Amino acid sequence: MRRMLRDLVLPIVVAFALAFVLQAAVAKPYEIPTGSMRPTISEQDRIIANRLVYRFRDIARGDIVVFTPPASAIAACRPPAGVPFVKRVVGVAGDRVDVVNRRTLVNGREFVVPGADPPQYEAHFPVVPEGHLLLLGDNRNASCDSHLWGSSWNGDARPNDAFAPVGNVIGQAEITYWPPGRLGFLD
Repeated sequence: MRRMLRDLVLPIVVAFALAFVLQAAVAKPYEIPTGSMRPTISEQDRIIANRLVYRFRDIARGDIVVFTPPASAIAACRPPAGVPFVKRVVGVAGDRVDVVNRRTLVNGREFVVPGADPPQYEAHFPVVPEGHLLLLGDNRNASCDSHLWGSSWNGDARPNDAFAPVGNVIGQAEITYWPPGRLGFLD
C-alpha cells in the first residue's frame, strides 16, 4: 500500500499542486468571449497570460493585457461578474490619445494595428494620468473599451473614467493556443 501511494498517488498530487502554483503565479489560460480584439484574437480563442512579465519590465504601449475591468468599464459594458477584459495598451502615463478621421493618434503620431478596421468614431482623451492606462480593442468599432468608459458612467461624462489603473493588470496576453489553427504568439 505504501509503495502504491509513493509510486502512483504522490506524483499525481505533486503534478496537480505544481499546475495550480504555475497557474496562480506564472501563466493563466483565458477564453475570449467577444470579438473586441479581432483580427488579433477572435471569439472563443484561448490565450495564455504571462503573470510575471510586468515584475521585470513596465507595461508598454502596444502590449495586449488581461485586466480586471474598472468600475467605469463595468458600468458601460455590463460584463458577467469576475470576467477579465483583454485589450491593447494604446496610452501610458503622459500620453495624449485622439481618435480622428479614422485614425488613432498617440502624441500626434498614428498608432496602427495591422489588419484592424479603422475606428468609425472620434474621441479626444485627456492626458493619461500616472498609474493608469488607456486601453482599446483592436476591433475599435465593436469594443467596449476606454472610448466608451469615460462617457458612460450614469450618463455623465467623466473623462478620467476612461482609464484603467495599472494595478488592475493581471498579465500580458502572450499566446493563442486554441483553436490549433490559430496557435501562435501575440504581438
